[in-house]
Amino acid sequence: MNGILNSAANVVWGTPMLLFYLSAAVMFTIRSRLFQLTGINRWMSGTLLRFFKPQKSENTGNGISQFGAFCSVLAACIGTGNIVGVASAIASGGAGTVFWMCLSAFLGMATSYAENSLGIKYRRKVSGKVKGGAFMYMHDGVKMPGLAKAYAGLCLFSSLGSGNMTQANSVSESLFRGFGIPQAVTGIAVAAICFLIIRGGVKRIAKINEYAVPAMSLGFLSLSLWILLKNRKNLLPCSINIINGAFKKGDKNKFSGKTAMRYGIARGVFSNEAGIGSSTIIHAEDEASSATDQGCLGAFEVFTDTILLCTITALSILVSGVWNEGSRLFGAELSIAAYASVGEWGKKGIALLTAVFGFASLVGWSFYGEKSREEIFKERFSEMYKYLYCSVAFLGCISSPKIIWSLSDITNGLMALPNLFSVISLRNEVSWEKKIRRTGASPRIRFRRA
Repeated sequence: MNGILNSAANVVWGTPMLLFYLSAAVMFTIRSRLFQLTGINRWMSGTLLRFFKPQKSENTGNGISQFGAFCSVLAACIGTGNIVGVASAIASGGAGTVFWMCLSAFLGMATSYAENSLGIKYRRKVSGKVKGGAFMYMHDGVKMPGLAKAYAGLCLFSSLGSGNMTQANSVSESLFRGFGIPQAVTGIAVAAICFLIIRGGVKRIAKINEYAVPAMSLGFLSLSLWILLKNRKNLLPCSINIINGAFKKGDKNKFSGKTAMRYGIARGVFSNEAGIGSSTIIHAEDEASSATDQGCLGAFEVFTDTILLCTITALSILVSGVWNEGSRLFGAELSIAAYASVGEWGKKGIALLTAVFGFASLVGWSFYGEKSREEIFKERFSEMYKYLYCSVAFLGCISSPKIIWSLSDITNGLMALPNLFSVISLRNEVSWEKKIRRTGASPRIRFRRA
């Protein structure tokens, strides 16, 4: 089974898909006149400013705060992708994957800006509920309702695969490696706690993440920086290996630059979700009205998630010396081995952080799946989906990690195809605002009528 899924993942993330993804990101980077750099004051300073000085919005009490949306999106992609995803990328494609992961993230910031601003531009109210995100710009923007349904189906499937089983497996694997807790026991606990949380809906998910994400990120950064400081003499050699590995020719026993590109981009997309459209779903729930604000928030998330945190994880693994091109360590096992190089406390610390991050991701993705179910089935099967989601989480805890990571690559790649097609089709409707507004309130956007 693993061989079949891995072959399918290699087809999905073959040369055509890699070129399509990078071409879309390059196109938006050029159209924005290098927004990642020329608009850095807008997407970084402006975003941080809004967190500490909230703006007035069309708050009806039905949405969530901007900080809540930010934390929920980061929770949905930050943990497993940043810790276990990076480790699996290095194990599968070598040190060069780090270069391609960061490059795709840098370019993907423009893609994330475009898709999230469009998700707000095309949101509307239906029976008092907000509907927005990728579904709506496919339905009302591209005028392809069938594509919106197909995308919802892919997102629903992905919520059970990359959004659920991958996260659950990382939780159980890390707790087993770090504390010896049986994976079946973890599976039962994860399924039960997840069910209690997701029944509370998006507000409960966002409120929990507002407290959990900052604390988890601080703990992760502190532990990682300690490893980098302790092994600082290895930083330069590892950086050289990353550059060399990104372009070198491979043989039967070594990774090639092409392999590094395949896994670097695929696992980078898994981590930051730029281009697959999933983050647009929860951004549409944000009480803030500005499409530009949400676009900047999307770009900031990609920067924080991949260029900052993923790079720190990768360097921590490489400088620790536990990995080489003949290593059989993979995923959570590799991450834990790297952080254990500073002592038993490092091993248990990263195991706990991976588990908490992974669980937060699992909970965040449940909302994406719920919205996808709603797009396809309206009000039907809501409770059934919740029970199914929690049952699949248990299965993820006791499954093989390599099979699950191949499945994740497939589902993310399939989601990216219709989303990138739609965002490219609507490229002329994306506005790139680079100045920070100081008038106090975001411009109001009229919700489209159903």
